[in-house]
Amino acid sequence: MENYDPLEYKSRLDKLLWVAVDLDGTLAEAIYPQVGIGKPIQSAVNYCRDVTEKGYRVVIHTARSWEDYEGIERWLNDHDIPFKAIVCGKLLALRYVDDRGEYPSWL
Repeated sequence: MENYDPLEYKSRLDKLLWVAVDLDGTLAEAIYPQVGIGKPIQSAVNYCRDVTEKGYRVVIHTARSWEDYEGIERWLNDHDIPFKAIVCGKLLALRYVDDRGEYPSWL
């Protein structure tokens, strides 16, 4: 590559497109200590669809263990909830949407 520019691959936080959405208590009704995943919360489902249509990438985050991954993925697919990734623990995102806050109005 003649015109290779390593700065082309520099992180640009001003262009970060990931939106992290918490699973339990935000996207799904909290049912703990019951096993499984609660019913979808429609306002959060709509939020995921809306931000996806605007070009953002939804990543589902949860404090659950990785052994729950397949069940979470199946639940998301069964309820037609768009997502790019599922992550246990906290991750780098422009905004967090979880059960301890409100949906941001800036999107």
